[in-house]
Amino acid sequence: MTLYLPYLSQWIIGFVTFFFPGAAPNVKKGVLPWHILFGLFVYILALANAELGFLEKLTFLESSGLDKYGTEAFLVNFTALVVVLFGASVVVAAIAPVRLEEPQGYAPIPEN
Repeated sequence: MTLYLPYLSQWIIGFVTFFFPGAAPNVKKGVLPWHILFGLFVYILALANAELGFLEKLTFLESSGLDKYGTEAFLVNFTALVVVLFGASVVVAAIAPVRLEEPQGYAPIPEN
């Protein structure tokens, strides 16, 4: 049961905040970092699962007589690298600070 605790807690918190939009803004603000943390954790676990699937597929192909440097092996390795790079870019984009843009147009000059 402890293996499913992050999934369950994220689902429950997301369900409650979605279907109970009347929650106080400070409660939503306090839950948001945990929601992001558990979401990234689940996403990274999904990426690891995909990579293990690629590894298993390549192992089975090589045990059935596939060349170590054959076309299929390069295809599996390339696909696994693309998945890792895409996953890393998503994680970096999720944790990168938001860049706020300055307002465009005229602004009043502050008086001293």
